[in-house]
Amino acid sequence: MPYNLNTINREDISTNLFITGFVSTSVQLLLMREIMNISGGYELITGVFFGSWLISSAAGSAVAGKCNINDIRKINLAFSLSQIISVLLLFVLSRLFLESGESPGFIKGMIITFIMLLPFCFFSGFTFIKLTSAARTLHDYVPGKSFSIETTGGIVAGVLLTVLTSGLLNTGQILLVIIILSLSYTLLTFYISDRHGKLAARVIFTVITVIVIISKPDVFMRQMLMPGIEVTGTKDTPYGNITKGSYGEEKSIYYNQRILSWQDDAIEREENIHYAMLQAENPEKVILISGSLISCLPELMKYNLKKVIYVERDPGLTQDIKSKDISASFSVIIETEDAYRFIKRQGEIVDAVILLLPPPSTLALNRYYTKEFFQDIKSRLSPGGVFMCSPGPGDYYMSPESVNLYSSVFNSIADVFRNIIPVAGNKLYFIASDSVLTVNFCDAADRKGINNVYVSSDYMADDLIKRRSDEILAVIDSRVKQNTIAFPISCFYYQSYHLSRDSSAKNTAISILILVFVFSFLAVKRQNFLMYFAASSLAGFEIVMLLIIQLTVGHMYQLSGIIIASLMTGLAAGSGSRIKKTADIPVKAIAASLLLFYALFAFILDLIFSVSAIVPATTIIVGSIFIPSFITGYLFRRLTGKDNNGSLAASVYSSDLAGSALGFILISAVMIPVFGIKLSIFLLSGLIFAGILFGTNRNKY
Repeated sequence: MPYNLNTINREDISTNLFITGFVSTSVQLLLMREIMNISGGYELITGVFFGSWLISSAAGSAVAGKCNINDIRKINLAFSLSQIISVLLLFVLSRLFLESGESPGFIKGMIITFIMLLPFCFFSGFTFIKLTSAARTLHDYVPGKSFSIETTGGIVAGVLLTVLTSGLLNTGQILLVIIILSLSYTLLTFYISDRHGKLAARVIFTVITVIVIISKPDVFMRQMLMPGIEVTGTKDTPYGNITKGSYGEEKSIYYNQRILSWQDDAIEREENIHYAMLQAENPEKVILISGSLISCLPELMKYNLKKVIYVERDPGLTQDIKSKDISASFSVIIETEDAYRFIKRQGEIVDAVILLLPPPSTLALNRYYTKEFFQDIKSRLSPGGVFMCSPGPGDYYMSPESVNLYSSVFNSIADVFRNIIPVAGNKLYFIASDSVLTVNFCDAADRKGINNVYVSSDYMADDLIKRRSDEILAVIDSRVKQNTIAFPISCFYYQSYHLSRDSSAKNTAISILILVFVFSFLAVKRQNFLMYFAASSLAGFEIVMLLIIQLTVGHMYQLSGIIIASLMTGLAAGSGSRIKKTADIPVKAIAASLLLFYALFAFILDLIFSVSAIVPATTIIVGSIFIPSFITGYLFRRLTGKDNNGSLAASVYSSDLAGSALGFILISAVMIPVFGIKLSIFLLSGLIFAGILFGTNRNKY
C-alpha cells in the first residue's frame, strides 16, 4: 500500500498513534461533560452519547478500511480540524434547538449529540485505522500493538484530565488547549519543515496556549450556551459546572445549567424546609443534603435549632458558601462528602433529614431513593424524627409513567417508616416519620409563630393541601416494585416518565435507537461477532463497576477515573501482549474464560457488596475490571494478528466500537434498572456465549 510519507520512522508512527489516542479521549470526555451538563446526564442520553461516539468512530474505521486515501499529512490535518468543527457544532446546535435553560428532550438531545460528535469521532476512527495500516506496512506493527499504543494515549489523557478537572482548569480552557496542541503537532510534524519556521510556530502556539490558560474563555463559551442571562462567572468542578449570572437585577446561581438559587426564591426555599420542619415539635439538629444552604438558612433560623449539618459533595459549592459570612443562631457544619456514605456510617442522631437532591434520573442519583438508603436515614433519626425527599415535579396530572415512578419510591419509604404523606407543591414531596404527620401547614405555622411568605395562611389553604394529598395517595400503586440497590427500578421509571412528556417523540426515539443498533449489528461480519459481543460485555461491565464503586465506597470522581484507567490499561496490556504460551489456544477458549469470569463475578457479588472499607473495596473493583479488559484486548490482538492490508483491523475495530455502544445503553438504561445488577452480569456471560456460538462455529477460531 503506497504512503505519501515513506520516511515515517517507528518513533514518528508510535508518537502519532499515542497523540491520536490522547486527543481522541480528551476531546470526547470533555464534550461528554458539556452534553451531560446540558441534558441532565440521565442514562439514556449518556447511552446516546457513548453510542454516537462509538458508532461514528466505527463508521470512520469501516470507511478507512475500504478507501485508498493514505496521505498521513492530510489525514492528521482533517483529524485536527474536525475537533474545531465539533466544538462549533455544540454551540450552533444548542442555540438552534434549545431555549436558555431548557433541558432537551430525548429527540433533541439525540440530534444534538450525534451531529456534534459525527465529524470528530468519524475522523478519529478513520485516523486510527490509517495509522494502524501504515504501521503494519512500513514497520511490521501488528494491529494489536498499534491499538495498545493508541489506548495508552487514552490512559494518559484520562489520568491527566482527572487531575486538571479537579479544579485546576475549566473545561473550556482544557478543550481549547488540547485543540491547539493537536493542531500544532500536525503542523510542526507534517507541514513546517525549516528550522526557523518551526521555532516561530512553537513561539506562536506557546503564546496562544498561555493566553487561553490565563484568560477566561469559559465565560464566553457559557454565554454562548446560556444566551438568556448575563454570565458573570463560571467554574468547573469534578462534579459539574457552577455558573453565576444575572437577569436584569436578579442574581442567580446555576448548577449544570439549571438554576440552583436566586434572590426571590421564597416558594422553593419555604417548601424545601417548612413542609418537614413543621412536623417536629422542638427540632434541635438537622441534616440538610445538598440544595442551596444560603437560601435555606433564613428559613432554618425560624426554628430554635442547635446545629445544622450540610452535606454537599461538590467542593465548588461548599467553598462558595464558606467564603460568605454565615451568621446564624446555631452552628453550621459543612461536610464535603458523598451523602450516601455519610448517612451510611454511624454518626450523630438528628431530628430531621431533608434531602434536596434531584430526582432518581440516573443510577448515581437513584441510590438516594432506595429502601436501603431510607433505612440508613432512619438509623440517623431520633425517635419520631422526620425525613423528606422530592422524587420529581409536582405535576397536577399524574401519568401512568409518573405513577410508577412515585409508587416505587413511596413503597420503598413506606416499608421503612410507619407514616408517609405526599405533598404536591412546586415539587412532589414525600414526608415520612414514625410519628403522626400532618398537612395542616398553615395551622402549624400560625401555632408556632413561624412567619412565612408562602407556606402560610396568607397564601395557602390546609383543606386544599389535604385534598390534593389524598388524590395522590389514591393513585399510588402498592403493587409497584420497591426501589432497591439490587433493582434500581425508579431510575428506569424516571426515564420512561421523561420520555412520556413528549408522547410523539417517545416511540420515535425508541424506534431510532432500535434501528441504529440493528443496522450496526447487521453491518458486523459473522467472523467479528465474537469481538462485537466481547466489547458489549466489557462496556456493560464498566457500567456495573462504576455503579458498584458508588454503592460501596461512594460517589468519588477520582475513583471513577481509576476504574476507567484500569479498563484502558487492561485493554492496552492485552492488545500489546505477545504471549507465546497462549498462541495455540483457540480464540473460542479465550472467550470462554471471559464467560466464566462474568458468571463467577455474579456469584460473588454479595460478598463484594459487604466490603465497605475504601482501600480493600477499591482494590477489588480495580482488579476486577482489569481482568476482563486484558482478555478482551488480547482477543483483539488475536483476531487481527493475520491482518495484511489493514482491512481486517478496520473490520474488527469497528465491530469493537459498535459492540461497546450496544453494551453501554443496554446495560445502563434497561438491564440494571429492570432486572437488577446480578442478572445483568449474568447477561454479560450470555453475550459472550452468543459471540462464541454465532461467531466461531464457521471459522477457524
